[in-house]
Amino acid sequence: MKGKPTLKQLMEITQLSRATIDRALNDRPGVHPRTRSAVDAALKQLASGSTAMKSSPHARKTACSFRVLAQAGDAFTDELTRTAALLEPEFEADGVRLEVIRCVGASDEEVAARIRQTKDEVDGIGIICTNTATTSSALRECMAAGKSVVTLITDVDADARHTYVGVNNRSAGQAAAFLIGRHLQAHPSPDVAVIVATFSYTCHEDREIGFRSLLRQRFPHVNLVEVIKGADSGAATYEATTRFLKTHGKLDGIYNVAGGNEGLAAALREHDLAGRTLYVTHEVNRITEPLLRSDAIDYLLTQDVRLMLRTAVDHLKAAREGATVPSQAILPIETYSRYSLY
Repeated sequence: MKGKPTLKQLMEITQLSRATIDRALNDRPGVHPRTRSAVDAALKQLASGSTAMKSSPHARKTACSFRVLAQAGDAFTDELTRTAALLEPEFEADGVRLEVIRCVGASDEEVAARIRQTKDEVDGIGIICTNTATTSSALRECMAAGKSVVTLITDVDADARHTYVGVNNRSAGQAAAFLIGRHLQAHPSPDVAVIVATFSYTCHEDREIGFRSLLRQRFPHVNLVEVIKGADSGAATYEATTRFLKTHGKLDGIYNVAGGNEGLAAALREHDLAGRTLYVTHEVNRITEPLLRSDAIDYLLTQDVRLMLRTAVDHLKAAREGATVPSQAILPIETYSRYSLY
């Protein structure tokens, strides 16, 4: 073969990323020996002028297959699935197959069983799940089997995944507290409630911790009167919020760290609090977007789901290739009102 092999040729043969090949060629640290061997083999193949490897079964095997297991709310999972479908041509062009598996309402045992099944079928797993011993143990088995693991939105123990991809949830809770505290600054003693699903989701726990800490520091006149458990569903959130409002009545602000926003909005409407109780929550989806546009929700805190999936795939590929990956990939927090929603 005449001329020096190009990165594009090496990428076509090995199905490795440009950055990984560059690290291997320049003998940089953090490259798995298996990756170096694949690059060396591709260089020898190109030097001999052979192209057989491009269409060989081994070459096809190097394309990546990943799954995202979503133990999350129904509306968010719908948005995640829709976004993954939009990105499918982009991922396929890069040799990646990404599939979203709905685990809405699944128990931790069911999710753990799905992880163990999935690890034998794909190259890596992206996951949104509770941080429990049951789930984390299955993820550790997945890593021990040589599969890459990336958590999205909410994290697990650091030794049960390669990278966390998502916003800093404690900062997100602080952002919610700042919005509510500033709006209610002139109120002498405003009452505010928080809705969670379960503290087994580290994102819910971190958001509530951030919310409480900033209220204490910046807005000590705000009374955090209740933590309402909504189980991440519309029906459960409606029932829990209705019980609270019947007992308490007055409510100046509410922060929902979880899902179930259709139930929360309905409960506020029934008690004539829609548009009067300051309402902050998370994620843009088929439930929250119309509520934001109708002024039922005042602010949405979210992240770019496309960026999240692209970043997750990049880290799944890098971990699969044996590269050193960061423990966290923190995404920007985006804040929307009805006037800034695209």
